[in-house]
Parts: sequence; structure tokens; C-alpha cells
Amino acid sequence: MERFFEAKRVAVVGVSDAPENLGRAMIGNLIEFRFMGAVYAVGPKGGSFWGHKIYPSVRDLPERVDLAAVLVPATAVPEVLQQCGERGVTRVVVESGGFGELGPEGRELERKVRAILNQYGMRMIGPNGLGIMNRRTGLAVPFMPLRAEAPLGRIAVVSQSGGVGVMMINTLAAMNLGFSKFASIGNKLDVNEADLVEYLSQDDETGIVFCYLEGLADGRRLMAIASRSPKPMVIQKANVGRSGAVIARSHAASLASDDRVVEAAFRQSGIIRTREERETVEVLKTFSLPPMCGNRLAIISRSGGHAVQAADAADAFGFLLPPLPEEVKVRVRSCSRARVIELQNPLDLGDLFDLALYRELAEMTLAREDIDGLVFIHNYQDDLDPEGSHRLIAGLAELLKAGQKPIAICVFTSAQEVRLNQQAVEVPLFTDPTEAVRALARSRDYRAASLRPLAEVRPSWLEGRTGRLDRVARPAGPVSPEQLAGVLAPYGVPLVPWRVTDNEAETVEAAQAFGFPVVLKTASVDVTHKSDAGGVLLNLADEQAVRASYRDLQPLGPRVMVQKMAEAGLEWLVGGRQDPTFGPVVVTGLGGIYVEVFRETVIRVAPIDHKEAGRMVEECRGAALLRGLRGQPALDRQALLRVIVGVSWLLTDYPEITELDLNPLRIFPTGCLALDWRAVRGEG
Repeated sequence: MERFFEAKRVAVVGVSDAPENLGRAMIGNLIEFRFMGAVYAVGPKGGSFWGHKIYPSVRDLPERVDLAAVLVPATAVPEVLQQCGERGVTRVVVESGGFGELGPEGRELERKVRAILNQYGMRMIGPNGLGIMNRRTGLAVPFMPLRAEAPLGRIAVVSQSGGVGVMMINTLAAMNLGFSKFASIGNKLDVNEADLVEYLSQDDETGIVFCYLEGLADGRRLMAIASRSPKPMVIQKANVGRSGAVIARSHAASLASDDRVVEAAFRQSGIIRTREERETVEVLKTFSLPPMCGNRLAIISRSGGHAVQAADAADAFGFLLPPLPEEVKVRVRSCSRARVIELQNPLDLGDLFDLALYRELAEMTLAREDIDGLVFIHNYQDDLDPEGSHRLIAGLAELLKAGQKPIAICVFTSAQEVRLNQQAVEVPLFTDPTEAVRALARSRDYRAASLRPLAEVRPSWLEGRTGRLDRVARPAGPVSPEQLAGVLAPYGVPLVPWRVTDNEAETVEAAQAFGFPVVLKTASVDVTHKSDAGGVLLNLADEQAVRASYRDLQPLGPRVMVQKMAEAGLEWLVGGRQDPTFGPVVVTGLGGIYVEVFRETVIRVAPIDHKEAGRMVEECRGAALLRGLRGQPALDRQALLRVIVGVSWLLTDYPEITELDLNPLRIFPTGCLALDWRAVRGEG
């Protein structure tokens, strides 16, 4: 990826001297951002533009270039790429639209493009994007005219949408935070977000990686990169509607909707997920501050009302407000006019008018060992000593940059003054006490959170185990209960005693062997929710009841399953599915009728370890029931965790199992039993 952003010689392909030509804007941006390298213009009509000769084709360039930025009609892109390959150009950015987003013809163009990229070993960003930028070198090839207002900053922007990406660049310019690198990736035909994030997470000029994404190319790879990254990764994931064109056959699959999987995967790998632009901006401001490495907060405010708001927010976010030390109290009393200030944390500076003292108090506060961060709230009118306030805010910014502790600077004044202050300092400013406190809470929680990556080592009890799912004859659709049972047992899933029978005599024989009472269920793989279809008959106490029940089940299919009637216990759900982006996903929560009532499940990308399974269970409201209530004995939590871990590895080992549902899994004071098991096998 470095070859894209460190290009020294750039060809802009698609330039003409027509006023409406967008290639001209690409060259204009290179000039506006003061690109340090050589620029060549390419267009079939030739001519010149702003002193740049327009070469008829890439073949005509006087030297090989490092990067070609292409904006020509989609049908002409393969020919341009062919020329680039012949001239040894290894990096191209295609900003043209008209590919897969437009249907079969566009997808055929994409096929041709891929073939050319493979032939010449080229890498491509796009198509249907807005280009890339490197703020340090001035490389800037978007076809939208931009102004070089944003300074060189520490935030890298990767956006699937060109419009959202430019909005973020403009926002970072308005906040005077700036950016390091920018990439608009469009259709992601070759280079995707994981490629760029992996590069940016190691880029010395980047401190925060932000992505706006509408789809994920390789979720598991993105998780791995994020879990290793020393830098905060912020992703605004849009397009959150379910892709439920196909109705899931199992509870677990239907409850693990696509966006819930994204949420779980991001949490596991330490990705900070945002959902709308205002939240995104707030998060980027948060991580532009030094980290909040503890829970002890100081609040200094010129306004008593804003101090109260900040204190309320501190309480809501769980901060401690250590009392003021005596030396701070002495210093404040020496300068107080009316001596009406109550000297506490939050500190109200209402009758202090020495702005130089404000900075001194901030410096004293940051030096305290019992303080991890500071919220400083300053309000003023723009016709009353604005210069003094400007100096104060600049001084606080200097303290922030020089120190290791965060200051959330909150400014209340006119909109014009807010803009002046923001353009004067390259640190984030806040305009709401709650936002300022929330920013420090988010920083604190991010540092304190432990990553929950995918399990890398199989449990010892799973070593050498294998299931018996027939991988030769692989018809798609529901898996028979006999086949599935052969897979579940080696993965630590205990099943209630069972037998599938083909006639009435076998059914009676099996019931007698198990001992009454027994349960009869339809064994038809086409009946998903057996109870709803009348396919489950419980507590059959004798042979006569078994014979009658067998006949009652015949309309649903000739085969039935006989099971030993299990004792009472807590019903749980364990299952999962194959997610198209993240692969195997394990799901758990209260089962039986509760799954219909509460529809509450917890999700993880699989496989997981025992500890993570424990976290999953504790996130369920049903966890309290496992501990025993009102004199009831505690239930076997460890047996449940073993099943969750085993299922997570089963789904990992058997990607052909697209859906799996153990519901109910009945938990007892000692052990557990799966009473019903269903799975669906995918195509192929």
C-alpha cells in the first residue's frame, strides 16, 4: 500500500482542455496541495493544460510513473490498464463509475479489469471512488476540487463513499485536526479496507484509523488486524438492514442478524463502532487526546451551571472526583474577590477573573498524582477580553500537547469565537460538558477493555476428535438427526437418549428400552419448529400412549424420534451459523419458549475459549437463573460453557453446516442435555 501513497511520479489519465473535464480538477488538486513529485497529464486529444503537456496515451509518457489516477469512461478502463501494465505501472487508482453497480455489463468489465491486474501484478484502488491523498507529500488526486485547509494530522480516513470521505476531510479541517492519509475505495474490486487498515495501522504518520464502510470485504481478516493494531480503529458501519431474503430455518440463525454479528465482531477485536456522523466526530476528537488512563477526574469551570452539568455527567459515567488539595484551595482563596466559591471538585471559578490563574490551576491539577484527566470549561463574551480567552485556550492546548494526561477543553462563546479558537489550536475543542466528559469516559473504557480475539488453541478435550458428517454425498438442506448426532457428540454436546424409528413396532420397542415416560417427535427434517406443528408429544407413560402418539405423528412423516423424558431444568439455546463476512458465529441465550418471548441472544465470532463463553453467558439475563433463586440449587454453568465452546469449534471445523440449533439445551444441577438438535447444510 505504501507504493500508492508515496508515489513520486503520477499520471492523471482522462485530461482534456474542456472546461467541464474532471481530470483538470485532479491536476488542480495536486497543485493546490503542492505535490512534491512529477505530474503527467494523459488524454486522447492531446494538447496542454496549466503548463502540462497532455500525452495521448500512457504508452507515450517519457518515463515510467509510480501511480496512474484514471478517470475515463468505464468501457475505456481496460485499455488504459493494459497500457499501464505494458509501461510497468504497478499502482492505479480508478475513479470511473459504471462497473458492478450497474449490472451484468459492469460485472463483465470488472472481470476484464481483474484479468489485466493479475496479468501485470498491478494493485488497484476503486473503481467508482474519489481517489487518494497523502497530506504530507501533497499527493491528492480526487476529481472533486478541494482546498488545502486541513493540516497534516494524525487521522487517516478510508471511505467507501467519496461524499462521506470528503465530508470527513472538511470536518477535520474545520476542527483543525487535519489528516494523514485518505482513500476512497468505492467498489473495492482489488484493494479493500483490510489492505489499507493493515498498512495504516503501521504508518508512523497515522495515530487513528477511521473507516466509513457500507460492506465488509473480509471480516475475519479485519478482526485480526484490529486486534493487533496499537492504534484506535474507528469504523462507521452503515447499511445495517438485514439481508433476510432467505428465511432462516433455525432460531439461532434468525436471531444472529447481520448487524448484530458486526457489533459482536467489532467488540471482540477492539474496533470502535459508530453509527452516525456526529458520534464519529466525537469519537475522533476523543482519540485525538492523550489517553485517559484512570478513573479520577477533575472539573474546572468558569460557570457554576456548567460545572453542575459536568458533575452529573461524571457521575453518570462512573468517574471519581477527588477533593481539591490544600495548596489549590489556598491559591484560589488568595485571588477570590467575594470569597463565595465553595472549594471543591468541580471547581467553580465564578468570582475569579484572572485568566492567567486559570491556566496555572489547570497545570497544578494535571500535576496531581490523584488526577487522570481534566475537563476545563471556559465561557466568555466576545466583546469582553477575547484576547485573554484566546491566550488561555492556546495555553491549555500547550499543556495538552506537552503532557501525558487529557484535557477536554469546553468553550462557550459566540459561534465566530468558537471557530477562531478552533483554527488557532490543533487540539479538539468541545461545546457541551456532557460531550467532554463522555469523551474521557470513552477513552478510559477503551484502554481498560480487554480484547476478546478468536481462540487459537483447541481445548485439550477436543484434540483428535472428529465428527461423522458425510462429506462425500452433500445434499443441501436439513441434516438428518442421526447424522447430526454423530457430529455433536465428539464436540462435547450431551444428547438425551434417543432413537429414530421407521415403524410402530420399533417405536414401542425403543420406548420400552428407555423406560417410561418417553417423548415422541417427528423425525421429518422438513419440520423446523416441531412443537408449533404438533410434532412433539410429551410424557407418554405406557405402550398404549406410544402407539396412539405414533399414529398421530404420521401426517408429518413416517419416521419418528423416541427420547427418554428428561427431568425438569432450565432451558437454554446454543447454536450458530456461517456469516458471509465473518464466518462461523456462535449464539447463546435462554431457550425453549423464552427464546420466542425475549428474543435475547448473545453472539460471538467463533471459535471462542472457555473464558469468552463465560462472558457470553453473563451478558444474558438468564445468567441469574443459573445461580439458583429462592432456595433452588445452582445449575451446572460449566457444562453449559463446555457446550458453547464445543459448538463454536464445530462450526469452525464444519463450514458446510450453515445453521445449527440446540434448543432446548436443558441444564440441571449436574450436567445438561440437548433435547432437540437441528442443522442445515449449505450448497457445495
